[in-house]
Amino acid sequence: MRYLLMFFTLIIGGMIPLQAVLNTRLSRQVGGPLMGSLMSFTVGIICLFVLNMGLNPSAVLQLKPTTVTPWYLWLGGLLGAIFVGYITWVNQQQGVALTFALVVSGQIFISLIIDHYGLLGSEVRTITLEKLLGAALIIAGLVLIKK
Repeated sequence: MRYLLMFFTLIIGGMIPLQAVLNTRLSRQVGGPLMGSLMSFTVGIICLFVLNMGLNPSAVLQLKPTTVTPWYLWLGGLLGAIFVGYITWVNQQQGVALTFALVVSGQIFISLIIDHYGLLGSEVRTITLEKLLGAALIIAGLVLIKK
């Protein structure tokens, strides 16, 4: 099961550069990267609403009050909007391969810090020599992709 989840995660990760290219092309049609991102999020919210209504309608119909939710938990939507908007724009400037080599590098390094310190309620997973070596290899890959 573990390897199946890893495989599907790899496939889902592969969708992100496809999304960036589609959003970039869409942005040219609808008036720029911010409007393209808005259209992408609009389709996404409709899909998520339909999925929730189909798979978990009670959660939609009985939304829990959010007044007890810490304010910073809402930043995920803001970060997603910044990410999609920026990637939709920068993808045109530097190409898909370099863009996502940098994205993956940023994700790995921030993930290592989050895991090591258990930030935002994550389980602590200490940085090891192997993880540092993996991060160094990612940097080497980034340098090679940039050339």
